[in-house]
Amino acid sequence: MFCSHCGKPIESSSRFCTACGATVNSAPFTANAYQPTPRLTRPRNPRMIAGVCSGFALHYGWDLNLVRVITALFIILTGVGALAYIAAWVIIPEAPYALPIKST
Repeated sequence: MFCSHCGKPIESSSRFCTACGATVNSAPFTANAYQPTPRLTRPRNPRMIAGVCSGFALHYGWDLNLVRVITALFIILTGVGALAYIAAWVIIPEAPYALPIKST
């Protein structure tokens, strides 16, 4: 774990940085930053075209790359896939902007 102010390594159980004295966030960092959302929306990040695949992957807890591959195969193998994607693009609302977290 590293201090967010000075960048020095700190113990995972410590509450303060020994180098600069800044408080350490008690919540551990998780590599999977994607959290399931209670409502199906098209997130602003990570998205490739319109965020339809990202929205489904986040909402249902699926792997994003798997959803994209299945969607691409569905579009290539059937013509209905493109129409379904465009319909989802129009129907599913876009997620609101997230405010940046201010560190003190």
